[in-house]
Parts: sequence; C-alpha cells; structure tokens
Amino acid sequence: MSAKTNKDQAIHAVMDTMASVQRSSQAFVEKIIRPESLTQNQIMLLFQLQLTGSLNITDIAERFVITPGAASFMCNKLEDDGLIERVRTKEDRRVVHIVITALGEQRVRQLFDRFDKDELEQIAVTLQKVQKLMNDIVD
Repeated sequence: MSAKTNKDQAIHAVMDTMASVQRSSQAFVEKIIRPESLTQNQIMLLFQLQLTGSLNITDIAERFVITPGAASFMCNKLEDDGLIERVRTKEDRRVVHIVITALGEQRVRQLFDRFDKDELEQIAVTLQKVQKLMNDIVD
C-alpha cells in the first residue's frame, strides 16, 4: 500500500471521526435542552455565565460570533424569564455586565438532573481528553 493511500485513509478516518464527534456532541446538547423553551445559544450563554460570573454584550457577541445587537436580543428572553440580569457598573454606568441569577443557576442545574454523578464525571473526563488532544494538535 502506498504512502499516499495510507495518508488518504488517515485523512478519511479523521474527517469521519470529526463528523461523528460533532453529531454526538450535538445530540448530547439536544438531550440536555429538549424539555426547554430556550434556544441552544441561550442555554450555552447560561453555561458561560455560570462559568465566568459575568460577560458584557461584546464578550457574548465574540463568543457566539454574532453582532452585539443579536447578543442583546439573545439576552432579552433570558432577562424576561428572570434567568439573567443586566448590571451597570458604578464606575461607568454605560458599562453593562450580564450575570446569571439564582433562578438561572437553578435552571442550569435542572438541565443536568437526568444524569447521575458517575455519568457526568465520565462525560467530563472524556471531553477533557478530547480537549487536551485538540489543544496539543492546534498548539
């Protein structure tokens, strides 16, 4: 078997596995959000806020690759539902931070209620391994 054929097989395997991982990841996210009235981006924003504490609209726009107007619009329903709030800084009232509320934190936790602790730990370990491998390749 030629080197070109071996490389073509390796490329095919990478592409096939990447597509499979993407489908599985999407299915996992859909399983989490299935009972929700929120969009996937709104739920992912709640996750980000839970992890970071706060973000401003520019941060949100950059993370989700959307316009600041779209980021603000995405926040509106979450704010209407009491899951996030906009907090102005005392130093500069023009600066607005988006923070998750206690109700938002409760909602995030409920999204994972259908998984037991062992499943969550196994998912986290697997995703951490994939992330490390991807970082090693990209760096």
